[in-house]
Amino acid sequence: MIQLTEQSSDIFSKRLTYAACALWLVSLALPGFMVDSRAEPLFGGMILLLGPLFGWAVGGWAVYANIFFLVAAVALFLGRRPRGSVLTMLALAATLPLFEGVIRDEGSGTILPVVGWGWGAVLWIFSLIVLTTAAATRTQLLSLLGASVVLGLLLVSLVATAGFHLNQRSAANSQERSLYLSGGMAFTRVPPCDLPLTSVDAPLLPSNAIVALDVDPELVNAAGSTPYLWLPKLPNYQNSDSAWVTFSDPVVSSGEVMVRVAISPDRPVLQARKTQQGAVLRLLSRPSGPVLYEQKLKVTSTLGGTRLYCPMSTRSFTGLRVGYDTNVLRAVGQEEYGAPRREKLVEEDARIPCNLSAEDKDGTEGLRDWDGRQVILQPESVRSRPGFCSDTYIVLTYISDHSAGGLKDLSPIAQVFDRKTLRPLAAFNDRRVCPTVHCEEAPRVTARGVRVSDAQIIIETTSGDLVATRL
Repeated sequence: MIQLTEQSSDIFSKRLTYAACALWLVSLALPGFMVDSRAEPLFGGMILLLGPLFGWAVGGWAVYANIFFLVAAVALFLGRRPRGSVLTMLALAATLPLFEGVIRDEGSGTILPVVGWGWGAVLWIFSLIVLTTAAATRTQLLSLLGASVVLGLLLVSLVATAGFHLNQRSAANSQERSLYLSGGMAFTRVPPCDLPLTSVDAPLLPSNAIVALDVDPELVNAAGSTPYLWLPKLPNYQNSDSAWVTFSDPVVSSGEVMVRVAISPDRPVLQARKTQQGAVLRLLSRPSGPVLYEQKLKVTSTLGGTRLYCPMSTRSFTGLRVGYDTNVLRAVGQEEYGAPRREKLVEEDARIPCNLSAEDKDGTEGLRDWDGRQVILQPESVRSRPGFCSDTYIVLTYISDHSAGGLKDLSPIAQVFDRKTLRPLAAFNDRRVCPTVHCEEAPRVTARGVRVSDAQIIIETTSGDLVATRL
C-alpha cells in the first residue's frame, strides 16, 4: 500500500478539493431533476436557491448537504481536517431517497413526484464523494491507492449511468426521449410506453378542409378507469348537426368568428375509438376512404397516480410541445403557424346597416344571423355593436362617451371583417383610456357610417367624424 506523506497528502487533498468544487459548480448549470406533469427540469442552481426554503416540507433534506459541502471545502482549502461537516454532509445526502418531490401549489398541497434525474444530480453526488475522498486523504484515512480506487469506481459509475441512459433511450419513443431523456437528463423512473408517437411531417389535408368528427362518447365523457381523451379544437369541423369554419381575430385575443356552413356526407373524418388497450385515432380521407393517419394509445398511470394515455397530449405535461394532439392538428392542415399576416385594407365607404340579429337561433347560444349567414361571434359583448357594410368589408363600431352622456367627447372603436368570408381583418381605436372607471356607451344610432382605409378608420356620427387608428 502506498502511504502518503503529510505534505503529499495535503497536495493531493487540495487537488481533489478543486475537482470536487468544479464538479459541484458544473452541477449547478445542469438539470437536477424533473417532476410529474412538468416538461421543464429544475436546474441545480434553482434547486440550490429554492431548496433550502422548501426542502424540509417534502423530505428534501439532501439539499442542506450543500451547506456542509461548502464548510468542508473551505476548511480543506485552509489546510484543516474537517470531520463533523463531512459526516453531516454525507448523512444529509443519504436522505435523497426520502425526497418526495415538488409542491404543485399552495392551495392543493399536491406533491409532484420526481420522474427523472439529470446529469446535474449525478455530478452533484460525485462532487460530494470526491470531497469526502479529499478529506479522508488529508487525514490519511485513505492511501493513494484507496483514493485511486474511489475515483476509479466513480468513473465506472459514470460509464454505467451513461449505458443505462442509452438503454432507456433505445426503449423510449420519440416523445419520451425528448421529455425524460433529453441531453441534460440522465435517466427516468417512468416505464416506457411501448407505443410509438406517430409523427406527421406535413399536412395531409388542405388548410381550409372541414373535418367531420366521429368520436366515441366514452372517451370524452370519461368515467371510472377511462381517462379523458384530449383532442385538439379544430377551427373547421363538422359534428352530427352542424359544420363550422372558425376565424381567430388577428388583434383581439378573445375575438373569434364561427361561421355555420352546410353539412356534407363526404368530408374527411377524424375518428376516435375506444380499444381494449386504450384508444385509437384515425384520419380518413372520407367516411369509407383510406386511412391517412393513425395513432394508437394505451391507458397508463403517472407516478403521481393520474391516469392518462400514452403517447401523451401536450395537455398532459406543462410545457410539452409535441403530442398526439399537435400531430392531429398538423395532419388535418389546421396547425397554427405564428401571428396572422397583416392584411392591407382598401379604401371604401361602409354605410349599409349590417347588424347581427338580436335573438339566438335553433336554441344554440350566441348563434345569430349576420349578412345572410349564421355565425357565433366572440366575445359576446360585440354582438350588439352597430355594423356597416361596404362591397368588401363589414365594420362593427363602438362609441364610448367620455362626457358622461353629453356626447361632447366621443371615443371610437372599430373591427373590420371580410364581407365574403366574415374573417376578422383589423381593429382600430383612438388609443384613449376612459378617464373614469366606466364610460357610458353612446346611443347606437350615433354612428351613421364608416370610411375605411388601411391606416385609419373614420366613423361618421351625428356629432361629427371620429378618427380611429389601426392597432
